[in-house]
Amino acid sequence: MNKIFEFFYRHLAVIVFFVLEILAFLLVVNKNDLQRSVVFRASTTLSAWTYNITNSVTDYFGLVETNKLLSEENARLRTEISLIESKIALSDSAFSVIDTTAEVTYLSAKVVYNSVYDLQNYIIIDKGSAHGIEEDMGVFAAQGVVGVVQRVSKNYAVVLPIINPSQVISAKIKDNDQLGAVVWNGGTPKQAKLQEIPSHVTAEAGDSVVTSGFSAIFPEGILIGVIDKVKHLEHTMFCDVDISLAVDFQSLTYVNVAVFRNKEELYNLQKLKEK
Repeated sequence: MNKIFEFFYRHLAVIVFFVLEILAFLLVVNKNDLQRSVVFRASTTLSAWTYNITNSVTDYFGLVETNKLLSEENARLRTEISLIESKIALSDSAFSVIDTTAEVTYLSAKVVYNSVYDLQNYIIIDKGSAHGIEEDMGVFAAQGVVGVVQRVSKNYAVVLPIINPSQVISAKIKDNDQLGAVVWNGGTPKQAKLQEIPSHVTAEAGDSVVTSGFSAIFPEGILIGVIDKVKHLEHTMFCDVDISLAVDFQSLTYVNVAVFRNKEELYNLQKLKEK
């Protein structure tokens, strides 16, 4: 009790000052319409500002959750489409037994790290071996191809994106099925090169470039980009083709990973062919 009295005694002047300030403020506001109006406007502005900040934070986290749900729904729909295509293909064949298991399923994942302007760019996603992710699985976003899984831990995976010089994506021109390879030589993360296109092949600005489907990495027909410019080189049999990449790597948040059911079987057959 003595300590309390001692505290008030030591700070008596300060306490009296604040009490008088509060009383003066209340008297001014109650007796002066102008001052009351100013205080009311100030409190209203402060309340509106606080409300807007709260709403912005709420909207942001709501948008993150919406993006996650959309990505998961996109993966589910792709799996269903793959299942339907498998059923149609098998029903048209000479076999009477229809395999109801989709050839490709899709796992949704969130991007937790993404480098864009380095030469050796890479991406980290929040799914790993515990979720069924393995090396050499294709990764894509709603807009198109992102890259290929390079390394896997229990709960995370490193993705080697198109915008890394070490990455090569098997591709084709959609309109004529001409095969080629998409590579990135550095520079802007918005463009890449389509190589191995012969000079006699018709390739024009605006043509879509998609995955070839000639591997157990990507399904056929996923958009990689659009041809931006074609240059016919002298003294060579090939064209120099620039493409604008479909994916905006600077705003990449959610991706899908393609899981092939018979991946190991296909790889083993390819190894036998190489021997």
